[in-house]
Amino acid sequence: MLVSALLLSCDSDDYPYAEVPSVVLNEFRTQYPDAADAEFKQDAKGYEVDFDLEGKDYSAVIDASGNILKEKKEIVWDELPSQVQHSLQKKYGQKKIEDPERVKLGQEIYYQVEVDRFFRDDRILLNKAGRLNPNLDYWK
Repeated sequence: MLVSALLLSCDSDDYPYAEVPSVVLNEFRTQYPDAADAEFKQDAKGYEVDFDLEGKDYSAVIDASGNILKEKKEIVWDELPSQVQHSLQKKYGQKKIEDPERVKLGQEIYYQVEVDRFFRDDRILLNKAGRLNPNLDYWK
């Protein structure tokens, strides 16, 4: 009885990407061949995958046809464009900025950060010129 329970519990874990279409997996493996610890989850726009690459956290959204809709990469302060750094430093101060990330939506590049506040952190998205973009949502 114990053996059958163990076999049944392992059955769903035999192939973790069984629910992910092959076109999505193929595009992911083509674009990020050195990715590690990939975790896929389906959402309304396709498949979001979180993974590690070169020691950094990444995320991508790939639609059911295999098109990469957006991608996100963990970065450090020094990797932010100077205009973004200037804008953030002027309004918030560098010490209040946490978790900077580079977000690519189509061909456009944006930068998102968390601003450390007393009761609640603000999450903001800026274009490469350092201007806030209220029309786009922060990607969690």
